[in-house]
Amino acid sequence: MKKSGKNPLKEANYFDDPLAGDLSELMKDADWQVAKFELTKPKTETITMRVSKELLKEIKGEAKKRGLDYTKFMRILMENYIRRQKVG
Repeated sequence: MKKSGKNPLKEANYFDDPLAGDLSELMKDADWQVAKFELTKPKTETITMRVSKELLKEIKGEAKKRGLDYTKFMRILMENYIRRQKVG
């Protein structure tokens, strides 16, 4: 079999620049928030909490949809709640 010499992955625009396309569908329903604590502060404290199996399953599912580890997702949820409380 003769090779064409072309890399099929390079031909796709996505691999050249994944942000080149229209991202409006991904962004329209997003509730974008800056994660100040999560990204800029060192994580020095540990907490332990018990939750129901069902709640943990839902949290893990939502985190997976967003491509996040569930513990990071939970930290972001807590931070967003605190930020909203401060705003009023």
